[in-house]
Amino acid sequence: MPAREDAGDLPYDDLPYREGITMTEPSAAATDELWKLVYTSFRFPFLHAAQRLELFTLLKERPGITIDEISGALGLEKRAGHVLLLGCTAFELVRKDGEGYHNTPATDLLAGDPGAFMPVIIRYTHEMLYRPMGWLYESLVNNENLGLHRELLAGSSATTLYELLAEDENLEKVFTAMMEHQSRSVVEDFVNAVDFSSYRRVLDVGGGTGTNAISFAQRWPDLQATILELPNVAKMANDRIAEAGLSERVRAIGTDIMQDEFPTSSHDCVVYSRFLEIWSPEQVRSLFEKTYRALEPGGHLVIVACAQDDDETGPAHAAFMSAYVHTVASPEGRVYTPREFEQWYTEAGFEPLDRQYPGRFDVILRARKPKAG
Repeated sequence: MPAREDAGDLPYDDLPYREGITMTEPSAAATDELWKLVYTSFRFPFLHAAQRLELFTLLKERPGITIDEISGALGLEKRAGHVLLLGCTAFELVRKDGEGYHNTPATDLLAGDPGAFMPVIIRYTHEMLYRPMGWLYESLVNNENLGLHRELLAGSSATTLYELLAEDENLEKVFTAMMEHQSRSVVEDFVNAVDFSSYRRVLDVGGGTGTNAISFAQRWPDLQATILELPNVAKMANDRIAEAGLSERVRAIGTDIMQDEFPTSSHDCVVYSRFLEIWSPEQVRSLFEKTYRALEPGGHLVIVACAQDDDETGPAHAAFMSAYVHTVASPEGRVYTPREFEQWYTEAGFEPLDRQYPGRFDVILRARKPKAG
């Protein structure tokens, strides 16, 4: 048998070799690319298994230890240790130097606190996304959240993701931890990108348990904020607001956001933060119309959204969120472009102000209700 040739630009492992088959360069490059895609479905399970076994913490504490030492420290039989280390090395999750193993700069970030942002995201992806996303094809064909119904809700009396979280303590913890990290990340970018000092009364639509409103009030002491949420979420928000000592300036109101009119008590800013993606275009248009009615003349609409590019070719995080919304999170929503939001709020009567990209994932859009006369 001839020596195996290099697989080209593959970042990990080689292509399966079959004697007697010679591929032309264009065909070989295309096949290499397809194998990369196939291997990707194995890479995340190795990442999750290594994280759960605390391999990365072990290698940070004892860099350069051998496969036998790793297997013993992790409580694995020798055969299992070989499978773990081969996968982690081939998929560039760890680096082998002689007989010793080391973290990469990326996986070194996963060592230590399991409650840190990236360990939480990995656990959330494994628990709530990986199996449901296997139903993407069926969800697309049937235009339904079949990942949710066939995987997460299987054997449960729940009919929605949020009902499931209420009855499954483990999933609720995983989901809540992820949302808290995401909210902190989004609000940090938000308050650094938008100056709220000129606003007196902010209406935070779908504001969750108060992360945004509390941050606004803490940073701008003259600002008052009202959160609109489902009644049970509004109760949790008011509890958090009280704990923060902000009940005199911040409150949450339980309401049906899609059915009820918004309060019109002199709000000069209405905020939507990571909320519009779960609604249909018709529903988003309706929300913008209600926002226009609720705002005083000259007031601002501020949108924070995970948006795809205007040319609908990316970014990758928007594609991830789009598949998640379609397969798990919402029977009607999707990830929109900034241009779509701008078109819809212009139709509602707003004047566009600006568009910003302050962080890794989101766009911030601002618009103004024209002053009377």
